[in-house]
Amino acid sequence: MTPAFPAPTGGPTDLSWLDQGGEAGALIRAFDWTRTGLGPLETWPQSLRTVTGMLLLSPVPIVLLWGEKGIMIYNDAYSVFAGNRHPALLGSEVREGWAEVADFNDNVMRVGLAGGTLAYRDQELTLVRHGKPEPVWMNLDYSPVLDESGKPGGVIAIVAETTERVLAEERVRENEAQRIRAETEARESERRFREELEAKVAERTADLERTRAARAKAEQALAQVQKMEALGNLTGGIAHDFNNLLMAVQGSLELLRERMPQEPLLLRLLDNARAGTERGSTLTRRMLAFARRQELQKERVDLRALVEGMKELMQRSLGGTVTVETHFAPRLPAVEADPNQLESALLNLAVNARDAMDGAGTIVIATDETWVGDGSGPVAPGHYVRLALSDAGSGMDEDTLERAIEPFFTTKGVGKGTGLGLSMVHGLAEQLGGALLLHSRVDEGTTAEIWLPAAPSLPEVPVASASSGPATGRCASSRTLSILTVDDDELVRATTVEMLEDLGYAAIPARSGEEALSLLENQCVDLVITDHAMPHMTGMQLAVQLRERYPGLPVVMATGYADLPTGPQLDLPRLAKPYSQASLAEVVSRIVTPASESSSM
Repeated sequence: MTPAFPAPTGGPTDLSWLDQGGEAGALIRAFDWTRTGLGPLETWPQSLRTVTGMLLLSPVPIVLLWGEKGIMIYNDAYSVFAGNRHPALLGSEVREGWAEVADFNDNVMRVGLAGGTLAYRDQELTLVRHGKPEPVWMNLDYSPVLDESGKPGGVIAIVAETTERVLAEERVRENEAQRIRAETEARESERRFREELEAKVAERTADLERTRAARAKAEQALAQVQKMEALGNLTGGIAHDFNNLLMAVQGSLELLRERMPQEPLLLRLLDNARAGTERGSTLTRRMLAFARRQELQKERVDLRALVEGMKELMQRSLGGTVTVETHFAPRLPAVEADPNQLESALLNLAVNARDAMDGAGTIVIATDETWVGDGSGPVAPGHYVRLALSDAGSGMDEDTLERAIEPFFTTKGVGKGTGLGLSMVHGLAEQLGGALLLHSRVDEGTTAEIWLPAAPSLPEVPVASASSGPATGRCASSRTLSILTVDDDELVRATTVEMLEDLGYAAIPARSGEEALSLLENQCVDLVITDHAMPHMTGMQLAVQLRERYPGLPVVMATGYADLPTGPQLDLPRLAKPYSQASLAEVVSRIVTPASESSSM
């Protein structure tokens, strides 16, 4: 479109049609239009004046793209939409003004100048309006504007930004999808728990069917299982009670194995029962972890046992088209970590790997150890264990790899990922004193390495005598250690006393915090092991009073329940329920050193 338009009739110098045009009208009046090819305002054709005057009076964002080059003329509402691109956009060619969407606007000009119209609803474009690219959603309506010859002289665009609504709808959809996934996982976890628990009850019922008393006990257990099933959702209190039952069964089975005849059939049946209690304990901890009800704390973790223990769960989560292979280094040292957090991190990485392979392929999980010298690695100098997960998926380019652990950054589609998975794994690794390293090549795959500090070797547990004893070892000292064990559950309390005495210690039982304080007034003890969830006085409240009355008396908190109340809290050694005789022996040996054995409370 050339600038040689005939002057409109009715006073070409009359520019009063700009008076009500607001800031945009004033800018149009002051703008030098000769450098755009449109010529001075006084020479503009009536069609251009009319449509410009109309859009200036409109409260909605409107932009006119005039001529073959699409010279931009717009109103105040559009200047707000343009952000800091205004006022530089005024009088610019649309292809240069919005260079990031030049191809889109080229099509608009072709269609509009040919007499066609275009309409877009929730059209997404990436625009630079505030110094950086941002996704913008808009409703766009394009129509041709006729000049004095009756042919299209330009294109007028009505712009309605819908970004806030679109993002709000996406958040609603994503939240709904997350809710559905969470409900599905909860139902699946509950189903697995019921199946495992029902299998144990059925096995125990079959063994106890020989006598009426055994049958009554089995029926009572089955009724309890059915009641738990009807609840639909386990609470922390139920998990605590179940841990106590497992504690009593597991401890009794360990003590029974030492004393029963060494007949292969009896030993095999007893070992099966012990394996059942261990699986029940693992299942309870896993469910509490997924429900975020279990205390997150460090403990010694055998990575091989952890991976093999969750391999079945991982396989079910990934689907039958994904194969999981494992390669473990021999004699790998343990690490100090939270096993529940570590399982969640590994499962998260596995799901990412599956998605990168479009749901089919092989995931390889491997472990090894390494030593880092001064400045020679990504972590502080020391001894580390690496847990690596590799896939053969699409991989990442360098730019994506650099941003992979940024919070909310994701390469997945809308509603398919929060962008928090890798950042959570990264945070966990750093919190444990390690690091998360990512290696990737496009079309070759990705390897995620979790570096964790190797745990120091455990000291040998002293034995009580030269005679043969259990694998846990017994204590040997010039004076028998006296240990006060506090638990309101009679089965747990009795089992703990039996295990301590079997280890060679003098065990003093107490059924409550009040009874423990009363006993301590007249008896000398070397260590207190207390449950937490007890009526009238909790284990933490008891520990606070013990610290005030007997500052040198060591206290161990034995609990499987994590919801500690508000109030004074002490950093106490923990013994996770249900605990084995080996765990009990280890914590006593670690806390009550030879030096402390020589002086009591």
